[in-house]
Amino acid sequence: YTGVFSNANVGSGKTVTITPSYAGADVNNYSVTDQSTTTADISAKALTATASASNKTYDGGTTASTTLTFTGLVGSETLGQTVGSTFDNKNVGSNKTVTVNSITLADGSGLAANYSISAGQTTTADITAKSLTVSGITASNRTYDGSTNVTLTGTAVYSGLVSGDTFNGTYTGAFSDKNAGVGKTVTITSSYSGADVSNYSVTDQSSTTANITAKSLTVSGIAASDKTYDGSVTATMNGNSAVYSGLVAGDTFDGSYTGVFSNANVASGKTVNITSTYSGADVNNYSVTDQSTTTASITQKALTATASASNKTYNATNSASVTLTLSGLIGSE
Repeated sequence: YTGVFSNANVGSGKTVTITPSYAGADVNNYSVTDQSTTTADISAKALTATASASNKTYDGGTTASTTLTFTGLVGSETLGQTVGSTFDNKNVGSNKTVTVNSITLADGSGLAANYSISAGQTTTADITAKSLTVSGITASNRTYDGSTNVTLTGTAVYSGLVSGDTFNGTYTGAFSDKNAGVGKTVTITSSYSGADVSNYSVTDQSSTTANITAKSLTVSGIAASDKTYDGSVTATMNGNSAVYSGLVAGDTFDGSYTGVFSNANVASGKTVNITSTYSGADVNNYSVTDQSTTTASITQKALTATASASNKTYNATNSASVTLTLSGLIGSE
């Protein structure tokens, strides 16, 4: 007897058509009513699958993309596949274990039902760090104080951060130099922490800008020396007594002062108008309120007189005619 199933596909209680062939010395003595069919099962063929997983960029999940290579397919048959697989955890790493959790075989010709396969295969793949860009950090303007310190403000924006991840940034800043100026570069130094910090490749915000405005400085204490009348309004100033209220310790700031009396005449407590000029490495860091005046006295100039008397004819009196020559007069006075 030979038999053939109704088709090649997997199934239970499938019809088998029997083709008999008889032999023997007495075969022709019988009229045979054949058994034309019976039943039997075709069970699914077990396949062996080798898993290959693709590397991926960190996305906060454990889902893996895995392809199976089948061993055991009959002839040239091929099967489609849908594979569910996961990394051992979500974090970045090399050669991470990937486990196949589910396999669904598929084929347009219905061949998938003829095969069986079990999940549980493992392979390895990488999860690479996800790009994250930091922006949004700003700096506050401030008044000159002799340092490069700056207060950072604004709210950091993390472009590329996976929702729910724990990623924190701490930022400090410094001006490029201490001097007053507009739109000065502030260099930002960043440090990051949090459970998910290692899953990101961070592009820092390296700088921002802010202003340092000049510091108010008030000048006082400049004195003028009293003088003897000399016909001019020039005053001698004592700049060493200048007091610079608001000057930052260690800064280089120097003043030079000239003065003129309101007029050249003798008087006490006369107004002296002060003209100031400033120099030094830090002069541009200050907004100066000058001392505009002080007071001093001009005292009388002592003259020397030389007397010259004229001869006279006796006139019974002791009166004399005398002329004085004055030494010490100013100019043509």
